[in-house]
Amino acid sequence: MALETDLTYYKFDLDRDTLATALGGGIPKGSMVLITGKFGSGKSVICQRFTYGFIENGYTATYVSSETNTKPFINQMNSLNYPVKEEIYSHQLKFVPVNPLVGKSCSREEALSQLLEGNGLYDRNITIVDTLSSLIEDCNVKDLSLEALSFFQKTCSRGKTLFLTLDPDEVEEDIMTPYKSAADIYLQLNRKTIGGETERLINVRRFTSARGRMQDVIKFRIEPNAGFVVDITQVT
Repeated sequence: MALETDLTYYKFDLDRDTLATALGGGIPKGSMVLITGKFGSGKSVICQRFTYGFIENGYTATYVSSETNTKPFINQMNSLNYPVKEEIYSHQLKFVPVNPLVGKSCSREEALSQLLEGNGLYDRNITIVDTLSSLIEDCNVKDLSLEALSFFQKTCSRGKTLFLTLDPDEVEEDIMTPYKSAADIYLQLNRKTIGGETERLINVRRFTSARGRMQDVIKFRIEPNAGFVVDITQVT
């Protein structure tokens, strides 16, 4: 019975941090996970932490990035002590840069359409899109952004697990709201400076079918060669 329960969740434990424990011990399979936060709040780092945790626990993942290309991504992961070069070569982790798609030869609308076509983006256990907002910030793609949401929901209904990140400064609230409502898991990131020090928080706004006891607020730091670090003085 315990084994059957475990098989319905993706584990992302790492010995060096307690993020998995703080979030109940696993991500339910078939979930749509929404992570929102403004520039510098830590969206990409958290996505990278999740990715590394998943592959370290034996799962396959696809990471779609509108922020960087392959070599800078590998370097960034190395700087956080999340080495993934071998996993990319072995195809356990598939990295897909969006930047080459959005330029003179391809509009945001065309790039988003390609994201919805699939082309192997959703054939692994988990797919992470960081950041989706860079593709739907143009008001001309509002209808397509809602079509994308419907596509993502259908993808999750087939048992696939998706992580999507949105920046509230890039996307209108009438586009953000449907994504917030549809998400099975909604993590809101906040960053503020107090007394010259940066404080980062994960506010867990929704977490459907949590595997175990979890925290509503997680305080964290981002450190070179350590990556994501849960602050032991966090508010619970």
